[in-house]
Amino acid sequence: MTTHLRFSDWLLLMTMFCLAPLVMFAFVTDDLSAVEPAPTDAAASTIAADFSDELPRIAPTEPDAALSTFTVADGFDMQQVAAEPLLGSPVAIEWDEHGAMYVCEMRGYSENRDDGISTIAKLTDADGDGVYDKRVEFANGLFWPTALFPYDGGLFVGDAPDLLYLKDTDGDGAADVKQRVLTGFGTSNVQGLMNSFRWGLDNRIHVACSSVGGEIRHAHAAPDVAGLSIRGRDLAFNPRTYEFEPTSGAAQHGMCFDDWGRKFVSSNSDHIQQVMYEDADIARNPFVVPPPSRISIAADGPQAEVFRTSPVEPWRIVRTRLRVSGAVKGVVEGGGRAAGYFTGATGVTIYRGDAWPAKWKGHAIIGDVGSNLIHRKRLDRNGLEFIANRMDQQSEFVTSSDIWFRPAQFANAPDGTLHVIDVYREVIEHPLSLPEQIKKHLDLTSGRDRGRIYRIIPTGYTHRPFQNLAELSTPDLVKTLAHANAWHRETAARLLYQRQDPAAVAPLHALAKDSSSPLGRMHAMYALDGLAALDEATLISGLHDEHPQVRRHALRLCDSIELTPSVQRRLVEMTNDASIEVRYQLAFALANTAGDVRVNSLARLLSRDPDDRWIRAAVQTSISDDAEKLLVRLREKDSFSGKLADAFKKQLSDQIAARARNVLSKGDDRSRQRVTTSSAVRSPEAIARRQDVVAKYRDALSMQSDIDRGREHFKKHCSTCHRVENVGHEIGPNLATIKARGEETVLTAVLDPNREVNPQYINYVISTLDGEIVSGMIIDEGATSLTLRRGDNVTATVLRIDVDELKNTGLSIMPEGFEDAMDKQAVADLIAYLMQAS
Repeated sequence: MTTHLRFSDWLLLMTMFCLAPLVMFAFVTDDLSAVEPAPTDAAASTIAADFSDELPRIAPTEPDAALSTFTVADGFDMQQVAAEPLLGSPVAIEWDEHGAMYVCEMRGYSENRDDGISTIAKLTDADGDGVYDKRVEFANGLFWPTALFPYDGGLFVGDAPDLLYLKDTDGDGAADVKQRVLTGFGTSNVQGLMNSFRWGLDNRIHVACSSVGGEIRHAHAAPDVAGLSIRGRDLAFNPRTYEFEPTSGAAQHGMCFDDWGRKFVSSNSDHIQQVMYEDADIARNPFVVPPPSRISIAADGPQAEVFRTSPVEPWRIVRTRLRVSGAVKGVVEGGGRAAGYFTGATGVTIYRGDAWPAKWKGHAIIGDVGSNLIHRKRLDRNGLEFIANRMDQQSEFVTSSDIWFRPAQFANAPDGTLHVIDVYREVIEHPLSLPEQIKKHLDLTSGRDRGRIYRIIPTGYTHRPFQNLAELSTPDLVKTLAHANAWHRETAARLLYQRQDPAAVAPLHALAKDSSSPLGRMHAMYALDGLAALDEATLISGLHDEHPQVRRHALRLCDSIELTPSVQRRLVEMTNDASIEVRYQLAFALANTAGDVRVNSLARLLSRDPDDRWIRAAVQTSISDDAEKLLVRLREKDSFSGKLADAFKKQLSDQIAARARNVLSKGDDRSRQRVTTSSAVRSPEAIARRQDVVAKYRDALSMQSDIDRGREHFKKHCSTCHRVENVGHEIGPNLATIKARGEETVLTAVLDPNREVNPQYINYVISTLDGEIVSGMIIDEGATSLTLRRGDNVTATVLRIDVDELKNTGLSIMPEGFEDAMDKQAVADLIAYLMQAS
């Protein structure tokens, strides 16, 4: 019989055991494709043990008692606006212009995709108090839906591998139209699916494509039409035409924009990252290798400390003990300290509402579903980059004592508050990271019929009735572009784009020039662009705007119209702009110019900010076929000197050489090179050979050993890819906690490295059109290049235009054959050293 304990009954029990590592919703820390190593006799005994007495089930807190479990920062409160039985397994929400809240219900998480039990619910608030009281099932029969966005009376829904459009045409509240729009999104990892549909300033819907990527194509394209690879990138699509293109990003779960269109993402333990440039800006010059688009900006580091008020689940405690004993695979994080730091992050969202005090606007909100808390950070400027600083000292914005609380996503709401999407699950772990002897005592479906939506409100908040934007005239929608609440501005922008009403053009021109709101002026320019009505006068007005962000976005919109002499003169003047963000965007905009205008202007920008890597990258991208002229100019300038200047000139020379290679290739059309991806599979014979080697060397585990000799073996054979005691390169997995995995696991990792391969450390092989072979693990992938890292911390970057074939070997970067260089005694010494090393 299954035992359920209340929180108060098992809190003391939890503190008696070691803590287990956390793996968050939408993140995987274990190698899920790994094969278990053969256990030792002691480990086998542990595996056979019955852990039922140590794995009590934890009962949920019912909705009417849930608020009592929260601790909220001073000045704020939590309100529950929806809960079961009104909804279940919510992972994303959006509101339409009528005020209905659509809920993406991923009921098939985590192992029941093919059952088609997931749904989209339409919730409405009958009495206008902000609490939802009616449900209609808008769509059912879905697999793993993870995101949604309203458009033109229907919804775009992400249900990998498809991006769908669903619509109710007969008014009964349920969708009767189901159209596949795009397809090819990856499904290999339930915690790495596309997510976070966001409306962009550019009148497109932006999609976080997560870790599984995909080969994206229109759903009804001919079979021979190649898909677009989005590995390492996100995607944006036009909701009217379904045209799509890759965008910079590709973090795992969570993506958002701030009021000015800056993009932020969260990825695994790297809980807040900033995206520094648009993929399209870089892609237009295929001869340039840019820096990675994403940077970590947390002042306290990616795996920052967190302060939970919930205990650790019993199954985590048992799993840690099994991992430490070597009975099961899996990394013991933090030296065995499971709690107290980010091991995964979800749903990064910039607060953009108007219900909280103004001083809180623009702060970042991040969930940690494993630690049952909500974290917040203040974003401080540091040139073009932000620094994200912790706001709550020794505490968090919101914590819950209930281990079922799983805040996976957030949403800026029509009422100006921030809404919290609580998946509310007993277990949210990836099923493949749960050892079978633990998993059989758990119910991974527990909670699929539960879920809550909360809103975080300032103390003393009075609810604002919903304003139906669908009823607004076109001129009134134009006025709404200057609203203080982001949801109103974005919904008005979406409706104006949907309507394509010519009556919007005149008031939009007036708003762009005369509005007292800089946000209104910026949105008006983009709305005009969406109506193909942006003219030179409005653009020049934006380029002269008193607010730097309006000037920056006017520069972005230079791509949309012809650059007349008047516009080009203004661009030249802007090289002296006081804002580095404006100058950065100007460097990209100058790609649309040529000759002396481009060379002289980019040279001035470079001389203004010679030490800024992003300015340098933008100049490299925009100089294009004028690169040689700029190089001559810089070589003549004595003031442009030093290490950074020399590196920049070297990059210019490389760009010139790459362009020359492309021209000289003649019949070798590098714009249509053959790029294929394949994956090798080990044969049964190869697997058996490695198993025989491990069995032959197992005696090394019982031999007398010498730690000093082991240290020398590590330096000679392992330090090119691993780092221990400040010796070597940390290319492969971190060995700091190697002793927690047990000697048997270490032996297997050394002699059979392809038995357990973390996808992060897979070896790829690139064949170039010139016959060069480059191999290593992919550490960065962008619009124009791929960077691989191999032994000795050596990196190699290859331009995409030079790639003939990209092959996924399916094998580890760590080579097989160590037995040829190390006898049993050497292996015994090496393992002894690793087991004691700090």
